[in-house]
Amino acid sequence: KLSASPDTEDIPQSVVRPLADVEPAVQVMGVGDLLTRVAQCCNPVPGDEIMGFITRTRGITVHRKDCPNVLNEDEKERLVKVEWGRTGHAYPVSVLIEANDRVGLLRDITALVSDEKVNIAAVSSVDYDDGVTNIYLTLHISDIRQLSRLLSKIDRIVGVLSVARSAEAAKRES
Repeated sequence: KLSASPDTEDIPQSVVRPLADVEPAVQVMGVGDLLTRVAQCCNPVPGDEIMGFITRTRGITVHRKDCPNVLNEDEKERLVKVEWGRTGHAYPVSVLIEANDRVGLLRDITALVSDEKVNIAAVSSVDYDDGVTNIYLTLHISDIRQLSRLLSKIDRIVGVLSVARSAEAAKRES
């Protein structure tokens, strides 16, 4: 039931604001301490394959290797190899849940997320005439395994049609 994300036109603006900037735990290969930050276009989390981009004024921005901004970069010499270092940080991840609307649906989702010890930074929904609702969550995730486990559990909630990491919602976070 995992699916690709739909068009971004219906994503409410309130869901796309992260609570705070998150400093990544990243090691830059062959270089000493440099200022690093997580790219908001793709919001990588530990476990994702990543690549660094040397900015002109902000140090290194860490992207997922499959991020269109990395794949389409004209100045390839500004890309550097990076890897995840220490853990223990939480990273904002945008998630889209498509479900048949029912009483208690949001409660069931938020209770499951809470039971997994994951913080919900933002939540919003869009209801459609056909009884389907799209729920947009911004979750603070520690690594890709935690995210995968959580998405799998959400997918089993009664009425959920699909759940996926939402790259389109992440693009609006920047």
